[in-house]
Amino acid sequence: MTKMKGNYISDQTQRTLRVIRVMAGNEVHGISPSEIAKHAKVSGSSVTRILDNLEAQQFVEPLPSNNKRYRLSAFFVQLSNTVSLNLTQAQQQLQQDQHNYSRVAV
Repeated sequence: MTKMKGNYISDQTQRTLRVIRVMAGNEVHGISPSEIAKHAKVSGSSVTRILDNLEAQQFVEPLPSNNKRYRLSAFFVQLSNTVSLNLTQAQQQLQQDQHNYSRVAV
């Protein structure tokens, strides 16, 4: 592990995150492990291991039409929708609180 700014950074985690970044935007046609390795600057064996782990957690999936190409799964869309919903609910609560406080007589 490499120490940066007081935090411990895992090289393996950083490789995995680079793979996810490279895969983003390739949901329609997918991306091959060799393309991932090239763009993420990760070895082919590391890409295989990373894809196996991401697939086990249902973060990525092989394309239905070509199981040699991968794409991010719907999990990331669901995660984004959950964050968006939570932020909308928090905003509504803040607006309600602001309304309630503005009605209080001083």
